[in-house]
Amino acid sequence: MSTESSDAKWTPMTSREATSSPRCVNCGNQVTPQFARVFGDNRDVVHACPDCATYREMKTSDFIPKDAR
Repeated sequence: MSTESSDAKWTPMTSREATSSPRCVNCGNQVTPQFARVFGDNRDVVHACPDCATYREMKTSDFIPKDAR
């Protein structure tokens, strides 16, 4: 680890479209690819996340449209 002073400052991304991480289609929150694989539909599209649904609701396919199951 360097002890030199650095003028570079970390700035988080402010735009939601600037990331390729999956998002919940219900509320728009970012989820991990692993979450999308487990709780998403067959195309890893997440229709509900912990911020807008309970885990019990997410484990059932109630949030996934029938044509996407």
